[in-house]
Amino acid sequence: MFKRLSVLALLCTAAFASQSHADGLPAPTVSYSADRVMETEAGTFDGKVYFSQDKERLEMNARGMQSVMILRRDQQLGWMLMPSQRMYQKLDLARAQQQTGSQSADTVTIEQVGAETIEGHDATKYKMLMKDGSGGGFIWITQDDIPVKMDFLGKNGRDKTRMTVTLTNLTIGEQDPTLFELPGDYKAMPSFPGFGGQPSGKNGLLGAAKGLFSRN
Repeated sequence: MFKRLSVLALLCTAAFASQSHADGLPAPTVSYSADRVMETEAGTFDGKVYFSQDKERLEMNARGMQSVMILRRDQQLGWMLMPSQRMYQKLDLARAQQQTGSQSADTVTIEQVGAETIEGHDATKYKMLMKDGSGGGFIWITQDDIPVKMDFLGKNGRDKTRMTVTLTNLTIGEQDPTLFELPGDYKAMPSFPGFGGQPSGKNGLLGAAKGLFSRN
């Protein structure tokens, strides 16, 4: 169960990061780090995010288990790390983004709806709606194009799943390059459901979340 929670946390985390790279939304123009709070129906999880151009490191703590996802858009790949086991799984970036809910312009509508202050940062608020009616929500992006908050509601029939992710203690500055590299002493681990094969449900991220929590 703990391992499944960690995988879910990474799915949600990566969804938040990948939305800023979806067609129609700007990508961050600066390097930064931040604490991150994710709220779902399963509970509240904390973590960290580190960003440099075309590189991201996403850390998540889920009930005592730490998981890390490194996304390398410059190499079109990623790694999911389990530090306690010193193991990793290599991810094809396109497949990883599909699994974590990244959407292209032909599947989602994006509309600028206003401006708000989030955690002390001026941000532009965007409304996102899936064209197939499977979900929607809002994302707030700072003047440096950092996605500082996302609030998303997914629907699958009568089932609904909500996720909110907020960045706090946002610090702009250069990041240590080793944060975005695969540790040399990690070994490859077996595939988790949804990462090595077909998409996990109609709604990507939200389908994966539902599946993970229905198998306790």
